[in-house]
Amino acid sequence: IKHQMKSSPFLSWCSTMNINFPNLQLCGETTQYRYMTYDDPVFSITSSPTINGNILQCPLSACIIADTPENLSHKLAKERDLGCDSYYAPYIDVLPPLESKDGRYIGPLSSMPRFWNTERIEFVSAADGGQMERKLNEDERKDLDPWAWACVSSRANYVLGHGFAMTPILDMINHDSSVSTSAKIIDDNLHLSIDDKFSIGDEIFISYGDLTNLETLCNYGFVSNDNKCNFESIDIFMMRKPPCKVTISGMDGSIDQGSLATLRSYLATPTELENASNSFFMTPISDSNEEEVYCLIASFLDEAITDASEGADKIQGEDDLVETYLRKRAETLQKALQNIKKKFPLLEY
Repeated sequence: IKHQMKSSPFLSWCSTMNINFPNLQLCGETTQYRYMTYDDPVFSITSSPTINGNILQCPLSACIIADTPENLSHKLAKERDLGCDSYYAPYIDVLPPLESKDGRYIGPLSSMPRFWNTERIEFVSAADGGQMERKLNEDERKDLDPWAWACVSSRANYVLGHGFAMTPILDMINHDSSVSTSAKIIDDNLHLSIDDKFSIGDEIFISYGDLTNLETLCNYGFVSNDNKCNFESIDIFMMRKPPCKVTISGMDGSIDQGSLATLRSYLATPTELENASNSFFMTPISDSNEEEVYCLIASFLDEAITDASEGADKIQGEDDLVETYLRKRAETLQKALQNIKKKFPLLEY
């Protein structure tokens, strides 16, 4: 693979475009998982056994850039339709294709839920309280080319002062939220740097940002086993009240203050409402109200944990992506429930 990639039209095009990534090696040309490794081509006893700092320099002229993701999608589709006449043809040729077989999508992009069949989406919806399906509906753009929009959603980056860009090589480096990553523009060149150490032969990662499991699943088609940026949400429903979205941190199971404030107001007595009118309910208004709030949250958490856990058990060994998503959801929600039980040991729900 290494030698095939070095002679490929894409890497030749990168050289022509002055895209520099001297210590990175593109791997996985013949598989669905394409990635970059640290590979010092002139390794010697004076070479560094690890890499950090600047790993990529890419001229903006080599990027496909537009002011919005939607316009970038239109521009990418137009360049694809130009075929070999496109200035970016060698780059577009290595972007993941959108293919179908026997009525279903196949290939790398098929891991994105927008390309799943209805049965798979409905299964997840029943197990995650409709969180994934809601995001899919919010993000759906029927007016855009499906392949181009999927590429932009999963590969584009924001370049300050220039807009959204499809950046060759950068978009082939996979995500790890723990890797400190920075980018800056110097003389119309994008410089990508990492503050982490990778040894020769290791896969190189960058961080795409503080993304939740739901965001990486819907926009990229993967879920990490150890995502320190994850948050999960549940929806709480009460009679004659708007639904309340409760967000839980994957780090410690803490509950967002905004939802606590909303539920305190929902459950407050007329007297409590009058006394707390100027506090916005950001702090407890009474012991009884606080216990009611957490009792309500606990009951919905317990149901959501059961749904996610049972869903993961049903799909175990058959669908690793969905199983991981649901198990990590259950783990995060369980942290919140355990916190509530510690706070109110005698709580019944």
